Amino acid sequence: MTDRPPRILLLSMYPLDRGMWGATMRIAQLRDALARIVDLDVVSGTRAGRAGLLARRIGSLRRLDGIHVESSTTPPGPADLAFLALAHALGVPILTFIPDAQQLFSEYDIASTLKQRLSRRAFLPALRTMMRLSTYVAFPSRGLARAIHGDDREVLLLPPGARLAAAVAPDPDARALLFVGPMNLPAHGADLLLDAVEEARRRGADVELISISRPGEELPGEAPPWLHRERADGAEIDRFLPRVMATITPRRKTPYNDLAVPIKVLEYLGYGRPLIVTDTEETTAIVREAGCGIITADTVDGLAGGIHAVATAAPEQRAAWGAAARRAAERNSWDDRARQVIRILQLP
Repeated sequence: MTDRPPRILLLSMYPLDRGMWGATMRIAQLRDALARIVDLDVVSGTRAGRAGLLARRIGSLRRLDGIHVESSTTPPGPADLAFLALAHALGVPILTFIPDAQQLFSEYDIASTLKQRLSRRAFLPALRTMMRLSTYVAFPSRGLARAIHGDDREVLLLPPGARLAAAVAPDPDARALLFVGPMNLPAHGADLLLDAVEEARRRGADVELISISRPGEELPGEAPPWLHRERADGAEIDRFLPRVMATITPRRKTPYNDLAVPIKVLEYLGYGRPLIVTDTEETTAIVREAGCGIITADTVDGLAGGIHAVATAAPEQRAAWGAAARRAAERNSWDDRARQVIRILQLP
C-alpha cells in the first residue's frame, strides 16, 4: 500500500470568489497552505450555494480523513448542519474554527433590517449546534471562547497566520502610516486615527496616511491632503510598502476588541514595519511579545504620541522594530497554521 496525503475537505462559510478582505484572505491563505500538504477539496459560498455543493459530496464522505470548517458571522445553514451530522455519524473528524462573533457585542451590532436581526438571534444557537457536531473546536483567543460558551479551559487556539510579504525595504524618505480596514466603523477608531495624525503633524511629525478600505467602507466626504485613499487586496498592498514607515491599528478599547485577534495585525507583521497599536488585550500581547512597535492609549493624545515617537525615532530603531515584526511573522506563517490543523485532526 502506498502512502498518500490525507484527504481533507475545507468548508468555508464565506464565499472565496468575491474579493480578498479580512476573513476571506485568511481562509484563502490557509486553503493554499493546506493544499501544499494534503489532498484538499474546498466548498465555499453562500448558504444556498453550499447546499448543492455539499449534497454532491455526500457519497465521498467515507473517503475523507478530516473536515476543517471555517465558520462566519452568519449562522450555518440546515445543509451545513446536516452534512456535518452525517460526517460525525460516520466518524470523520471535524475541526470547526470560530473566528469571531462581532454581532454579539453592542459596539458592532449593526443589525438594521429584520433579516439581520433574525440572523443575529439565530447565530449563537446554530453555532453551538455545529460545535456539538464537531470533534474539535478552535478559537483565535481564550476571550472569544469564553464569549461563545462561557469556558476557556483546555480550549484549542488557532490564531491567524501572517502572510510573508515581499521583503521590501522602505524608501529613505518613507513617511506614510498604513491602515487597512473600514474607515466607517467607530469601534475601529478611524476618527481617533485622523485626529491623531493631525495632532502628530502639529507636533512636528512629518507623516501622511495611506488608508486601504473596501468599497463602501472608505472615509466619506472630503479628505485632508495628507490622507491617501486606496483600494487593494492581499498581495496588491505590497506595492505601497516602499512608502510605508509604520502600520497603525487605532481600535478603541471595547469588550470585543479586547478579545479579538485582528487578522490585519498578523498581516502587518509580515510587512516588516514597526506597528503602532492601541492597548487592546490580544493585539497588545502580540506586539509586546514580538517587541515590534509602540502600544498607546486609545485616545487622540496617546495615539498621536505613538505616531510622533515612531516618526522621530532613529532609523536604526525603526529598522529594529521592523525586523522584529518580520521574525514574528516567520514564526506564525500560514504554513505553520496548516500543519496545526493537521495535528489537531490527528492526521499523519
